[in-house]
Amino acid sequence: MRSEPLADMLAEIPQKYPGIDSITLIRNGHMVLDAYFRPYRKDLTHPIYSCTKSVTSALIGIAIQQGHIAGVHVPVLDFFPDRQFKNTDARRKAMTLEHLLTMTSGMDCRDNWRHGWAGLSAMLDSPDWIQNVLDRPMSEAPGQSFEYCNGASFILAAILEKTTGMNALDFARKYLFGPLGMDDVAWNRSPRGINAGYAGLWMHPHDMAKFGWLYLNKGRWDGVQVVPAAWVERSTAPHVGAGPLFPFYGYQWWRDRDGIYSALGYGGQYILVVPKHNLVAVFTGDLRGRKTGTPRTLLRGKIFDSIAADKPLMENAPQQARIAALVAKYAKAPEGGYVWGDGHNGRAQAGRFIRRAKPAFQLRYPLGSRRLDRTDAWQVMRLKGPGGIRMSAVVRDIPKGATISGIGPGPFMELLANYASELKLVSNAPLTLADGTSAYETTIRWKYNGVQLTTVAVSVFTNGEWILVNATAFSEPNKARDFVRTLTFQTEN
Repeated sequence: MRSEPLADMLAEIPQKYPGIDSITLIRNGHMVLDAYFRPYRKDLTHPIYSCTKSVTSALIGIAIQQGHIAGVHVPVLDFFPDRQFKNTDARRKAMTLEHLLTMTSGMDCRDNWRHGWAGLSAMLDSPDWIQNVLDRPMSEAPGQSFEYCNGASFILAAILEKTTGMNALDFARKYLFGPLGMDDVAWNRSPRGINAGYAGLWMHPHDMAKFGWLYLNKGRWDGVQVVPAAWVERSTAPHVGAGPLFPFYGYQWWRDRDGIYSALGYGGQYILVVPKHNLVAVFTGDLRGRKTGTPRTLLRGKIFDSIAADKPLMENAPQQARIAALVAKYAKAPEGGYVWGDGHNGRAQAGRFIRRAKPAFQLRYPLGSRRLDRTDAWQVMRLKGPGGIRMSAVVRDIPKGATISGIGPGPFMELLANYASELKLVSNAPLTLADGTSAYETTIRWKYNGVQLTTVAVSVFTNGEWILVNATAFSEPNKARDFVRTLTFQTEN
């Protein structure tokens, strides 16, 4: 691969493609490029969102090969003989494992951006995700058309657990992650402890690249057949028309017309596999809207432009040095971290936010977070972390007549109501912080543009002021809660 187009691509990214967190390129078994863009760091795992679906598909293939599952044509209801579901007509009974894999379940999932992810929000809000998904009405017979459905991918993980006796993460550690040397992987779970299946995996970009390389090599790794070769071929074949970003869909893999296939996740997570060029390209990021397609654009632009031969080229020392300098520059942490105001009022660095102005306090925040501008005069910090968690800290006068027990359900909910809908108080209870300070913790569910969110807030009254630390999450409210609970009024250096 020629160095100059890759160097040009790297030079353009901060201004032209902000939001990319990392790029890893593997060609002919060699790591050609490995770049990380602050605030993301090489040593951090990254949420891969719906790239998780492709991993779930691989686990289903392994389970079939091991005899836990008879095959892809087993009816879905056969896996849950002890349950009763609504709308169980002939169409529901005809729905098979393969229909879940290809997103042709026939269920009325309402689970894409056009519906504001209503189906996903309903599942996340339910105590029993299996029941919630398989209770949904059928809109057509299975196999008729593609309809994206996170719930279908969750059911795959539930089937995997039911048939193997192991949850998806443990099964993956033994039969997929372990053989590939992936030892730093986390996977979110449903309220009943089933791994999410549709998303929720956190892993390093190098491990994403390993998974892509495994598939490029027909499921073989270091001389061992980890995923059956026939399953790899079947999974990445174009089973159904999809689009608009990719024209076809396989078994939880997206497929292009020219043989490229991809694991694709919200925010610009990609594992792009290009058999023609013996290439795997991995991107992580925090991209939105039309920018979500940026990695695919870069692949078909600068990356393809750099491919010149199937054998090593002569060294281009100046351009290689240019790449090395850019990679080092982008990986360097900003001096002094993030600052709001003069820094005395709020500074965030290395996962810790400190306010030294009175009342002084500190708290932890997710590593890899981005600084956000404040939206009102009372905010002393505002951040967005990996996985979409948004955090802020507020110092303001205590509203007249407010009590510490009523501040969350009262004034705080009123603030949320300015831009939220369908607010629901989930909990409001006293909390003792690690330094002994008395506080109140409030959890609220609400919707923004139809998307279900959860906010966890911790409130403290001190010297006539209200200290409010809150974190909002789409699918990981427990992580949001863990961070706001680190609030302490001890501010050691």
